[in-house]
Amino acid sequence: MPYRWARHRVYDAAGNDKSGFAAISLLAVARAAAEETLQGSPMASAWLKLFRTQLSETDGHWLRWRGDLAESAELRRAYSGLYGRFFARALLTDHLGLSRFLSLKRNGLEVPGSITVSRIHTGDIPDWLAWDDASARFVLCEAKGSLSATDFLKAGTPRCVHEGKKQFQRILCHDQGQPIYPAEWVAASRWATDQRRGNPVSLLWDPPVDDVPFSEEDAARHREAVGRAWLESIAPGMGWGSAEALRSGERRREALVVRVKPGPVAPGREWPATGDRFDDEDELPEAILRRVVAAERQRARRRVGGPDDLLESALYGDRSMLDWPEHEIKGHEREYIASLVTRFGIRPVRSREDYDVLLRAQDEAHRLEEPAMIVALPVALDPTKKDKVVWRDEGGIASTGGLAIFDLRFATAEPLEGLPVL
Repeated sequence: MPYRWARHRVYDAAGNDKSGFAAISLLAVARAAAEETLQGSPMASAWLKLFRTQLSETDGHWLRWRGDLAESAELRRAYSGLYGRFFARALLTDHLGLSRFLSLKRNGLEVPGSITVSRIHTGDIPDWLAWDDASARFVLCEAKGSLSATDFLKAGTPRCVHEGKKQFQRILCHDQGQPIYPAEWVAASRWATDQRRGNPVSLLWDPPVDDVPFSEEDAARHREAVGRAWLESIAPGMGWGSAEALRSGERRREALVVRVKPGPVAPGREWPATGDRFDDEDELPEAILRRVVAAERQRARRRVGGPDDLLESALYGDRSMLDWPEHEIKGHEREYIASLVTRFGIRPVRSREDYDVLLRAQDEAHRLEEPAMIVALPVALDPTKKDKVVWRDEGGIASTGGLAIFDLRFATAEPLEGLPVL
């Protein structure tokens, strides 16, 4: 199933505290994981296989991990931290519209011609710097994951948020010597497992901070600078040495035309990852899931002090990130610089040999033997332009200027001009 559900809480910059239920797109999480991998995240090369084998086999509705996530406490902590980053980046991207994520190094980060983030105290600092196109501002982001927290939905500030907010106090941000004050979002996940039967919870938290809006000219300067820095951060992972090389004239010669059909996963074509049984075998699991979640929301409304008031949150005015969207009517077709993703890692597709490997991986995906995806950048990508999602379905996610991801069970890829032979 392409979605899992969690209880979700948002504390926004205006001090509004809302909670309820929200869908989490596993494809959006996969895209976030792919971007983390391209930018050098440790332990991330096998994330596709891990998602498939670690989701609960008995609960196909809620975001629940199989067993206790891992056998040992050390591995549980490692997976909690790794998946915490993936799910946090997906929440920040899908729910807040953030883009152009850059990992902060040990002592900060300098974006040429734009912001400088500098460490001023010892201790951990936030995970990422990102860009908010809607508000034309920078955002500092911190990811948290927990298997044992019990305070995500209680009144007051959860402990993990307190810890996360301390990290924002260990850095200063400047633009050409002048202090600037990005927003500060903490995105956290409290995991549920087969052995820990509590509710899975996702959390977005952003108390008010001083915010001086950029002028239109400065906003354009920062957007372009962070866009180029982001492209520079993923170019090596895509098989190109630099952003300049990735945007060179050679890219069309090594591009693929990706086509994806719209519509839901057909019965019998989903990965055999759950043990759900349904009264009506001809009914799609998605339809059953809709009824389950509707019933949960109705029960929540009847509870004293426990309404699903997330539906009233200003952050989700159109509710687009609370329920899964309707299926696309038309398919998607575009020219991309692409890489193949399997459980063995990410392989750039730049030659006929690479393309033959992609076709073999696609054949295994069609037979439901091994998952395989494509991560890709539009050939016509312009880092100065705003990035927004233009196509989203169970076969993939595509945006105007960001990383796209496509499931090779539903997508086809053909060379645009004939790939070189090694």
